[in-house]
Amino acid sequence: MNARVGMPPPGEVRRLWARLTPWPRCEPALPMPRLLRHRWLWLTLMALVIIPFFVRIPIVLRRHPAISPLGDQFHVLLLAVVALLIYWRGPLRGRLWPAMAAAVVAGALVEFIQPLFGRAALLKDFLLDLVGIGVIVGLVLWKGHRRRLGLALMSVLLLSVPAQLYYVPGMVAASYQARQTFPLITDFESGLEHWIWSANYETQMSFVPVPDGRHGPTRVLRVGGGPPDHWPGVKMRRFPHDWSAYRAMEFDVRVVMAAGDSVPMSIRLDDYLGTRENRGARLGFFASKQWRTVRFDLPGAQLTDGSRPLDTSDLELILVYLPRPSSPVIYELDNFRLTH
Repeated sequence: MNARVGMPPPGEVRRLWARLTPWPRCEPALPMPRLLRHRWLWLTLMALVIIPFFVRIPIVLRRHPAISPLGDQFHVLLLAVVALLIYWRGPLRGRLWPAMAAAVVAGALVEFIQPLFGRAALLKDFLLDLVGIGVIVGLVLWKGHRRRLGLALMSVLLLSVPAQLYYVPGMVAASYQARQTFPLITDFESGLEHWIWSANYETQMSFVPVPDGRHGPTRVLRVGGGPPDHWPGVKMRRFPHDWSAYRAMEFDVRVVMAAGDSVPMSIRLDDYLGTRENRGARLGFFASKQWRTVRFDLPGAQLTDGSRPLDTSDLELILVYLPRPSSPVIYELDNFRLTH
């Protein structure tokens, strides 16, 4: 007699589940390692690959010049493991396409839930998830079902990972350069700046030598933009993040071409959380055809919506832009530095 009143025997539970499951139980074409036959070990491994998606990345890793550019690629590895674990155990065991569809849904759910844990939901991360899942599809088709198409699929997707990382050596070198010159953030003299500066929308940008810089011959960042772009500008990441010991950021600016004698411009500083929320601290200023120094005071700086102070210990982004210009403008930037 069953001591637990109302609980059906285990055999009856299995028969009930078999009636509710619309597909027969399948053996994986790619055998599961013996070690994972222990349910607790399978569950532990599944937890170990899912938990990192909901844990805030330690700042020492997030800001490391070499580790940070590679961080996104962990999505490929982690979702590949999730897909394989779903394929090996559970109600979708041995059913390749339903198991991979479940892994895709899991990847999408991760991106939707991450903002609740202080992480960002990013389309590029989900696309990397699909790469990892696709690698497992290719592996099972190749090794399990003996289809050469699987080897081709897996090879193409695996090769796409290093192909996406062509920028890493340059970005690492530029990040270390910024660390070495800090509190000078950049003066565009090293030739590495194009790895950490990028255009905002369809802005045209170039690094050019000029004979009449603020302090004589130098190299500057030349930026051109205007209608129909609403926010033409340039942005920089991968600089030393802790500015809490400094009172201001300064930089030099001048206009090379514009309809009038001066142009309204803006600079925005985003901390780590502000970048994910598309919110930062903004300063408006006018640039003319003569070099001028713009000063952004850091103590007391607030986000544009007034919700909180700018976190100067964890800065993430510098954005210089033209707010809705009525005609084409070309301007130059130089000597971004911090001052006490």
